[in-house]
Amino acid sequence: MSKGIFTDKMHEPSKKEIFEALSSVKPLWDKLIGFIEDNYKITGEFKFYGKNFGWALRYRKSSRVLISMYPGDNEFMVQIILNGKEVEKALKLDLASGTEKIIEETNPIREGKWLYLEVTPDTDLTDIKNLISVRSPIKK
Repeated sequence: MSKGIFTDKMHEPSKKEIFEALSSVKPLWDKLIGFIEDNYKITGEFKFYGKNFGWALRYRKSSRVLISMYPGDNEFMVQIILNGKEVEKALKLDLASGTEKIIEETNPIREGKWLYLEVTPDTDLTDIKNLISVRSPIKK
């Protein structure tokens, strides 16, 4: 199963296709994009990550990927990569038990832990925003 639903490399999904797929989670998609763009002054780009992942909206800060967002049917998946020190910082946060469990159970690979967090209509974005801030602190 892929992380996102748009897995055809030859067809970059349009905004209309993405918004239709997201359906009831589109407001959460928009809120997360607003948080990223307002706080980091960056714009996203669509990138194809292969048939097992599909197309994702990727945000980079300097040379590091801050977050990748994979649109799905009435949900989306976010990927945040944390290195060892960032994992330690994240585990000191007041995270939901489900998020903490994902961090603890994810096996480290190469540069750190690749965390995949599912966003559904019931998701509170606080943990995701906090993990993004661990990855790249917000400058006030």
